[in-house]
Parts: sequence; C-alpha cells; structure tokens
Amino acid sequence: MQPKNSPAKPSLLIAFGGNALETPESSNRQRDEFFAARRSIREVAGLIKNGYGKIVLTHGNGPQVGRIFLQQELTKNEFPRQVTLDVCVADSQGRIGYILQNVFDSVCAELGVNKKCYAVITQAVVDPGDPAFQNPDKPIGVFYSAEDAERLARERGWVLREDAGRGYRRMVPSPKPLEIVEKNLFQNLLDQGFIVIGAGGGGIPVFRDASGGLSHGVEAVIDKDRASALLAGEIGIDCFVMLTAVDYAYLDYNSPRQSPIKSATAEEMETYMELGHFLEGSMKPKVESAIQFVRSGGKRAIIANLNDLLPALEGKTGTQIVPD
Repeated sequence: MQPKNSPAKPSLLIAFGGNALETPESSNRQRDEFFAARRSIREVAGLIKNGYGKIVLTHGNGPQVGRIFLQQELTKNEFPRQVTLDVCVADSQGRIGYILQNVFDSVCAELGVNKKCYAVITQAVVDPGDPAFQNPDKPIGVFYSAEDAERLARERGWVLREDAGRGYRRMVPSPKPLEIVEKNLFQNLLDQGFIVIGAGGGGIPVFRDASGGLSHGVEAVIDKDRASALLAGEIGIDCFVMLTAVDYAYLDYNSPRQSPIKSATAEEMETYMELGHFLEGSMKPKVESAIQFVRSGGKRAIIANLNDLLPALEGKTGTQIVPD
C-alpha cells in the first residue's frame, strides 16, 4: 500500500536484456528458464511492495529466436516448410511472455503481493522504405560453412555474410519501429491495474497497407530498446529503465581510461555518442533509445545492471539520463 500523502511513484517501463532468462551453458532443462526468470521478477515484485503500480515489462529474445532457427535447420528434411522470421518472433514472444507471466504470479503469491500481469503479443509498424531493407546487417541464427551459405543464398534468397571469423550467418534488416500497434491495449491494461508484458524482441515487424490496415509481417528484427522507448513515449511512461549486463554506460569502454557515466543530459549523451564512445549493436542503441525517450516527454531514462533495479530507480547506481 502507498502511504497516505506520499508522492505518487512514477510509471515505469523496464526493458530486460537477454540475460534475464540466461541459464548455464550446461543446462538442458526447459524448466531452468523459469528459475532464471525468478531473479528478475522478484525485483519487480519488490517494486510493487515499494509502491510502484504502473509497470510495463519488455524483453529481448535473441537466444530463443536463435534456437528456433537451429531447430528448423536440424529438422528441415522432415519438415521442409520453414517458419518466416516474423512468426519466429511471435513464437518467442509467446514463450517468454508465458514464462514471465507464470513466474510473476508465483512470486507474487509467495510474497503476498496482490497484483496480476498480462502478456501481449505485440506488433510494430515499420516503413517499407526504411534503408535497413537495402542493407541487412543484423546477424541471426547459426553459423554456416561457405558452401552451405552459397546454397542457402541460392535456394532461399537469404543474405549471408562472414561473421567474426566463425563462419557465415544470415543477415536480416533491422528497421526502426514507427508505431506499436497494441499501444492502446497496453494503456487499458495499465489503467485496469495489470502489470503488462510485451514488445518482446522489439515486436513483430509489420507493414501497413495503403488504407492504413496491417498487411503482413516482415522478414526483419527490431531492436528491443528502440521499440521499448517508442512504446514508453506512446503511452506516457515517466521512467524508462534498460537492464543489462553492465553497471553503467561508460566512456572509453574496455580501455585503461574507462569511466562510468553516472548522470548526463540527452545532449551530453548525444555528444559522447558522436565521439564514438558507444559500440554499434551494443550500448549505442540503448543510448539512442534513452535520448529518444526523454526528448519525447519522458522524465528519466536509466541504463543499469540487471540486479540493481531498485537502487537504480533510487539514483544510487546506473547511468541516469534526463532531458536537456
């Protein structure tokens, strides 16, 4: 319960990185993903006990989508019909949403928290003219030999490129999201008191047709943090938190001069980004998403360690980014 006369807690969108469901490499039990999720969900339940009420949870799906593609490759002779990438993203959203929803209900029952959650299969509109479609640069799935890569390019029309000296991987477009289709549903569920889970893996990329309706899904993947920032802005979230494997965004990361950024304005973060401090495909999308969020009306964006959710919200750790 919120103490009387205490200030209202801000609404939150918390974006979990792929490590939220991370299990040991030696693990071969599906159930271990449920155990891994408990750590993150207990943090969220703790926030609710501390008076936070309006919370949206988003999540990555990289490992899960990679496994779906691997399963397809291993069974392609028995099941030649290949599932398209948009459907693979939907599959992973349902899987992870179920795990998080199941664990949330269990943890809340254990801690005496009277709250329910709801997982939303989420679509994100992208532009057919996005330059990303002309330059697929997001690697997905398993590694292939040069011979297999040539065959797959010929048979399936895939774009494959050598990746990190370990072989060839399929490259897909990563367009920018323009609109979260289910944004009104997110808002309605929050207003009814639910914790909402959605926008998994950045959302299922879809086009709109000339009449404004949804036409079909697209063979692409959307950055999870960009989609989360967009959703947070569309539904008027106060604070956007990106949880990852590091404690801060850093200047001169992984060098002897490395130093944490504890607080900064959007303009300062933009300057650091222009100076090349944030790696493409790693910290740079998080910083871009934070800047987008606070410039679209958000009050604060945070980049912090997965295990430091409450301290980060209290301003004790994590990179705190505010409007200019």
